[in-house]
Amino acid sequence: MSDMAQAHPVIEPEPPALQERNVWVGARLLVSSTIFLFLPFVFAYFYLATLNTGGLWRPGDLKGPVGWGLPIMLALLLSAGLLAWARSELAAGNDGRFRWYSVAALVLGLAAVVLQIVEYTQLSFGPTDGGFASVFVGWTGLQAVVVLLAMVWLETVVASSFRNGSRSPGSTQSDVDAVLFYVAFLAILGSFTLAFLYLV
Repeated sequence: MSDMAQAHPVIEPEPPALQERNVWVGARLLVSSTIFLFLPFVFAYFYLATLNTGGLWRPGDLKGPVGWGLPIMLALLLSAGLLAWARSELAAGNDGRFRWYSVAALVLGLAAVVLQIVEYTQLSFGPTDGGFASVFVGWTGLQAVVVLLAMVWLETVVASSFRNGSRSPGSTQSDVDAVLFYVAFLAILGSFTLAFLYLV
């Protein structure tokens, strides 16, 4: 019996401070890896625009439809803003408000993804219609996937909060800080997307 006890040692849980630090470091690493995901599109944008081989960078002066790009960016910005508001409510001990503001932020983030999908059905060009068109479709498509994954992360935070009811917010402050950090980064990325692909 004593040999069996030695074979299965008790694993001590990590201290909360260490887990919070790990979550925060993980969020920063996620942001840096996401930047590297989009760098090829930024490089392709400037490289192909500079070369403009055979005038095929923007044949017919293609541009992204601002009527779609602006609502997508606004949905991302509002999602990040509501999540920041939810975080402040959590810090103040208002668990109920935190939950509902987080749900609103989740809905807006998902709305940005849906708007991006609908935009593809309304485009007058496809990825084979020149350099700009291929960069546009690749960049915005990857952004929609990344935003969707961020909303899955936010949904797990919100779901754990609702599961625990009024006894606990269901998510530590560090969990909310980390997802807010990433969603805010995606809102900034959305602003760059609007500037490069829709306005310039």
